[in-house]
Amino acid sequence: MLLAAVAAVAWWVGPLSALFVFLGAFTYAIVYTVWLKRRTWWNIVVGGLSGSFAALAGSALAEGTPGGMAISLALILFLWTPPHFWSLAIAGREDYRAAGIPMLPVVVGDLRAAHVILQSTVLLVAASFLPLGYGAGAWYAAGAVLGGAWFLRQAWRLTRLPDRRRAIHCFLASLAHLCLLFAGACLDVLIR
Repeated sequence: MLLAAVAAVAWWVGPLSALFVFLGAFTYAIVYTVWLKRRTWWNIVVGGLSGSFAALAGSALAEGTPGGMAISLALILFLWTPPHFWSLAIAGREDYRAAGIPMLPVVVGDLRAAHVILQSTVLLVAASFLPLGYGAGAWYAAGAVLGGAWFLRQAWRLTRLPDRRRAIHCFLASLAHLCLLFAGACLDVLIR
C-alpha cells in the first residue's frame, strides 16, 4: 500500500513530494511503531519527525522545493509532538505501563515528565515565531502568541501538580496551540 501511495503521489504530484510522503510513512510505521515504540521513551521524539514530512510534502507540491517557511513549520510539528503526547501519557500512564510502552512518565515519573514537557513547550513556543521571519503575518503572530501563552501556562501548571486533570488540560492546550498556528497561517494567505 505504501509503495502504491508513493507511486501515485510521484505520478500526480511529483517525486519530491513522494519522497517526503514515503519518509513520513516509513518513519511512523517502521522507525516509530516497530523499532522504537516498545523499546525507548525516545519513541515520541523520533515519531514527531514523521509528522514533519507532511509540511515538506505539501511545500514541495506548492513551491517545488521546501523553503524557510515550510522548514520552520516542519520544525514546529517536530517540536510539538513530544509535549503533546507526553501530556497525554501522564493522563494515561497506567495504561502505557500495563501495555509495556516506555513513555516518558512511565520511565521517569509524572513530575519529572512534567518538567520535560515544560522545557519542550518553551522550545516549541520559541520556534513557533520562526515563520514570522519567512513572511507569516499578523494572524499567524496572534495564533503564536495566544496559543503559545496558553500552552505554556498549562505546561507550567502541570509542573505544579502533575495529575490526570492537568495533563488533559495541557494536552488540549497543545491542540489549541497547533490549531491557532495553522489557522493563523491560513488566514494570512486568505486575507492578503
